[in-house]
Amino acid sequence: MDWLDTEIAEQWRKEGKRYASDVNAFVHRILQGEHPDESELADDARHSLSSKVMKLVKQANLQGEVERLREELPAATWPLSNHFQDSMQAVQVVGYLNEDTMLCNTGVLSNNGQLYTMDQQGWWCSPDYTMAGCSAVGGYVALASHEGIRVIREPDRKLEGEQVAYYPWDKIKDRIKAQLPEIESLADTVHPENTIEKLIPMDQGQALLLQSRYGIYLIEREQVVILHPDVAEIQEYEYEDTHLFMGHTAVSSDERWIAWGSQMSSHTVLDRESNKTYQVEPESSYPHCAAFSQDNQVVWFNACHFYNGVTIQVPLDSIANRKQDEEWPIMEENARVYTMIEMEAGMVIGDAYGYLYCINREGQELWRHFVGSTICSLAVSPEQSQLAVGTYGGMLHILDLGSERMDEYGIGTGTLRERERYVLWREQEPLRW
Repeated sequence: MDWLDTEIAEQWRKEGKRYASDVNAFVHRILQGEHPDESELADDARHSLSSKVMKLVKQANLQGEVERLREELPAATWPLSNHFQDSMQAVQVVGYLNEDTMLCNTGVLSNNGQLYTMDQQGWWCSPDYTMAGCSAVGGYVALASHEGIRVIREPDRKLEGEQVAYYPWDKIKDRIKAQLPEIESLADTVHPENTIEKLIPMDQGQALLLQSRYGIYLIEREQVVILHPDVAEIQEYEYEDTHLFMGHTAVSSDERWIAWGSQMSSHTVLDRESNKTYQVEPESSYPHCAAFSQDNQVVWFNACHFYNGVTIQVPLDSIANRKQDEEWPIMEENARVYTMIEMEAGMVIGDAYGYLYCINREGQELWRHFVGSTICSLAVSPEQSQLAVGTYGGMLHILDLGSERMDEYGIGTGTLRERERYVLWREQEPLRW
């Protein structure tokens, strides 16, 4: 029995083309200096078809006709938001294991964390681990479970490989408790694996940066260093706990520099060579994101205010000598940024409204591309042929960086074209689309 409803598919395609064309024309007018009113844009009428379309997506997956599915019913997120909001969740793409195999987390900060690999063979869900993180330049993967965190070198699609380090939770918690005996912290959690927001193995697995809702920690050999909140600050202001809001971390590819921040901090950078820490004041209200350039020359910081924000660029060779009243170059002054990653062309930032922006080091926007919901995470394949984008809409988008032009359903100013996507919704098996 054929799964396709041709009438619904035709309506979906026609409205998708119409909506994309209208939005692209609207954005073009803005970039030309005009000030059009958003009321001129007609709403996307595909909302009324979303429930029926998702049933067709499921049937196409059951029958193994994903390629035909993408042709007949081009993937979209925005039309699904009304009917499926409760099913959507953040997709944290961790990185690429090779040019075609991705690693991602779902259910972060919940008791239902799941870890997936995706490639041309389909998807695989780990039965043993709930969270993963990659080293800054790939090659090493940290895998968290209830017992502890293992670091594996060059794992395969089922995360099997050489174990180079193991960090049991009981030892991590004991070392934190010794430093903060009276303060509620990661040491007091029953399931510390459910509090992790990011893991970054370093020094070939012999060190580990751990970002939790209960603080940011650098684990080196037999030592746990509490990076944030600062221990002296905890004691001075008599904090009751180490709970962070909007915590974020980044590591340079040479692993010399670590950046971090949270809602109530400055942007902070640690030089591991000199063991010196530098503070950078945010250009907006609250520090929200950090990322290093591939050549380790600069770090970009975003600070936000509601759903807007400002992103600055800080040259690392001058961070120690900058005068307090000097301003850092502003790279972008509108977006609340959730994630950033640099490619050859420039830094790609993902914002609250579902847009990707590629910006060079002179602050020039090279292109923008809309994926449909707030962007959670980004990863670039080793040969930079693909950009993986995880969103809070429960989607993992695989974008072709080498395409010559955007397709007629795309919204943006560049040439990016979506190769495929995965739908990773709560309490459902992944769907290819």
